[in-house]
Amino acid sequence: MSIERLVSTGFERRADLLGARQRLAVAEGRLIQSGLRPNPTLETEYGSARFLGGSAESQFDVGVSQVFETAGKRRKRVEVARAELEQARAEVLALERRFAAEVRSSYARAVAAGRQLDALERLIVANEELVRITGARLREGDVAPIDLNVVRVETDRLRAQVIRTRADLEGEIISLRALVGFETTEPLRIAPLPDRPLRLDISITDLTEIALRERADLRAARLGEQLGRARIRLAQSQATPNIAGSVRYSRERRITDLPQSLGVGSVGQTDNVLRFGVAVELPVFNKNQGEILSATGEREQAVRQREFLEATIKRDVALAYRRYRAAAEAFVLYATQIVPRSEENVRSVRAAYNLGEFSIFDVVNEQRRLIESETGYNEALRDYYNALAELETALGTPIPNTGFAASSVSVLPDLDSINSGNPPRLVLASSPSPSSITPAQVTMPLQTIAPTSKKLAASQPISGTQP
Repeated sequence: MSIERLVSTGFERRADLLGARQRLAVAEGRLIQSGLRPNPTLETEYGSARFLGGSAESQFDVGVSQVFETAGKRRKRVEVARAELEQARAEVLALERRFAAEVRSSYARAVAAGRQLDALERLIVANEELVRITGARLREGDVAPIDLNVVRVETDRLRAQVIRTRADLEGEIISLRALVGFETTEPLRIAPLPDRPLRLDISITDLTEIALRERADLRAARLGEQLGRARIRLAQSQATPNIAGSVRYSRERRITDLPQSLGVGSVGQTDNVLRFGVAVELPVFNKNQGEILSATGEREQAVRQREFLEATIKRDVALAYRRYRAAAEAFVLYATQIVPRSEENVRSVRAAYNLGEFSIFDVVNEQRRLIESETGYNEALRDYYNALAELETALGTPIPNTGFAASSVSVLPDLDSINSGNPPRLVLASSPSPSSITPAQVTMPLQTIAPTSKKLAASQPISGTQP
């Protein structure tokens, strides 16, 4: 499974990412709510004295009132809610990009552990051949029994290292599973990273401009400034009182008792009244001073946070760029000088041992130095891809294709110039992203040492199942 596939799978499975995306639903709901007008209010009332044993007089009232917002409050609420939604989107994007960088780093560690395991297993194959040769020479009386014991001890030591390295690989695979959201027992096979990644052709100034333009957390900070200004405008508008208009209908039934001399008795009378009214709150004491002051403080806080984040981003890009250069130079040194010479030394010492010119101790010592060189090579390759992931994290976006050199230009010098004896010359400009590299496959170190051929684990997928 490739890095891109793991990242996309993690986007779908990680509970924290799924939870963070719900912030968008919350912000979208607030945006909808902010644009709604106040609802009208319906009031009705009925009263009569006969409920308490009095006369049959009664009064019925029904009215409708509506609050009319002033000073553009609804529009300014929408501006605040829209800024909150955009800020939430930027923050979720920043979280997703940090997750992608963590996956790339974990992926590189797992691949490095797999390469180290492959190198040790191939050395064990070579040592088993050396045991066979030493045993044959012992039977002929050319070497002492201790020589055979030394080779066997060295082989067992390599097997012990294989056990530890396999445990490290399984631990990295488990960590990668957990990071992506897989179950700990779910099978996972990862593809190798290229040994000759493309070189970037972009300056640190351009990288800094990309970071200041693309970093999602910086965009969220800038939106925080806009949000602060929108909240100030909203708080200021809320100092202006709203107007409440009302319409009310009343129907009153009265009973008038006339003198008995008139011979009429009680006379009922019904009055219908329609009233109109306007209510305005007088801002005598509360002029929303506290909310205005609070919103002003939030805006100033957002400005300072944005300024600090910009300075931090510039520092992060500069540090990541320099770590990339150092990692690339160390990787080139191991790939073109240290490992090839160590391999040649082992071949020469073994050939001389077969002719009786060196002791088995010389072979073992040289082989141990080769293991150290191979370990250093794998660590350098891991650090190289980690540096690429760190640079991409500092940029906040995948490195554009225009930043890469031509497809024939690798971070490694030309192997022909190395074999011809010319000193390698490395020209570095910036760091490639492991998620966007086109591999140019080369032969892995140590393959010529083993007397029997074996497929390289580095060129095969690394399985997370039991080996």
